[in-house]
Amino acid sequence: MVMDKNKVKIELYKSKVNAKFSHYVSGNLYYTVELEDGTYQFPIETTEDYVEYEVADDGGDEIEIDMVRLSSDLGTTSFYNEMKGSELNRWIGKSIDKNEFTKVG
Repeated sequence: MVMDKNKVKIELYKSKVNAKFSHYVSGNLYYTVELEDGTYQFPIETTEDYVEYEVADDGGDEIEIDMVRLSSDLGTTSFYNEMKGSELNRWIGKSIDKNEFTKVG
């Protein structure tokens, strides 16, 4: 079933339901939110991968180094144990687009 992210966002604004922090795994914060048809879980990525290049010590070719940094998508957002679900609509929309908005109850 494909979720309509606009309907989800509207429901969260109208219901004023809170999202609840569930757990943290592999760079992702997981929250749950209660909608009319059940409980859904979604991730918020806290890290992003990027590549840096350095010149080899011998002056030869550049070396590609895989790196990880704090996600720029987080900005200055504060994340709490419980917060308005509508405050997380940005990440709920992304999780729906990635098919990661999962019904858990």
